[in-house]
Amino acid sequence: MGATAYYMRTSHYLQSIGTQQDKIEADWVVYQDEGISGRIPFKLRPAGKKLIEDVKAGKISKVVVLRIDRLGRSTQDILETITDISITYKVPVVSLNEGITTLNDKGEITPMTGLLTNILSSLSEFFYHTNREKILAGVERAKLLNKYKGRVAGSKEDISRFMAKPKNIKIKELLGANMGIRKISRILECSPNLVYK
Repeated sequence: MGATAYYMRTSHYLQSIGTQQDKIEADWVVYQDEGISGRIPFKLRPAGKKLIEDVKAGKISKVVVLRIDRLGRSTQDILETITDISITYKVPVVSLNEGITTLNDKGEITPMTGLLTNILSSLSEFFYHTNREKILAGVERAKLLNKYKGRVAGSKEDISRFMAKPKNIKIKELLGANMGIRKISRILECSPNLVYK
């Protein structure tokens, strides 16, 4: 019998992962993505990719997350990840806070579980877009009040410091995986100019 995998994710390196760590049980194998946006497809995240590989290899018998939104912030990606893990490999995904297990005792996805998973996935994406709108509205307001600092025009930055930034490291990884510039800018919420740079 395989191990129980516990997947954790924070979208920013400065975010606390403590509330997710508090739930870890002694015999669980932990997969942790820190500073990884939920908009990046699950299988392209370092720990997400490793988890999928271990599920395929039969090393994992159950995947646990604190909330469904830890799997991602895109309804399509969350559902693809659950389909991959639960339907293809018959490994249940358990969301602790929502009290959902994707498979019943017979290894089948029940209609109610399917419905709840779809709703929660959609809510995850909805909250992502709502928060993004709030941030952009705050920036616009700060601009109107002349309080927006933004990036200083014409500022120069050392190339090694620029390349060491988490987002730029991820851009380089995705470019190396032959992902298109526009797709990268959508996933990482950055301008195509940054990807070109």
